[in-house]
Amino acid sequence: MGEIVLQSAPAEFDQKSEQKRILIVDEDLNSREGLRRWLVGDGHVIETAVDGWQAIRKMKEFRFDIAIIDLDLPAVRGVAVNGWDLARISRAYNPRISIIVIGSETPTAVKAQLEVLKVSEFLEKPISPGHLKLLVRRIEQ
Repeated sequence: MGEIVLQSAPAEFDQKSEQKRILIVDEDLNSREGLRRWLVGDGHVIETAVDGWQAIRKMKEFRFDIAIIDLDLPAVRGVAVNGWDLARISRAYNPRISIIVIGSETPTAVKAQLEVLKVSEFLEKPISPGHLKLLVRRIEQ
């Protein structure tokens, strides 16, 4: 009979299991890619989506630790799924997900929504790369 040999996973596998999987949802290519570049350098696994529907498909495929969602998302084929809707859906798929929302509104204008949806953080545009990285690191702890 053949012998079964168990080996430990390669070091890069162990390292990846420690990484955070982050979903970035923003219709603007420059913003989306800028956010991705800022965070990928910290060793995170980043997925991006251009709209709410694409984000939902990715949430079905992967379990994310953090979602960064622009509140102003486009309608797709006439059906709107805005950032608040996506935050609700994200929470339904994964109650433990940390959600960071990005918008042009002032924090006081959206305070009630932030509390209801248990959003981890609200970032008012324009976003500071250093501040975003700091938030993600704080969420990791």
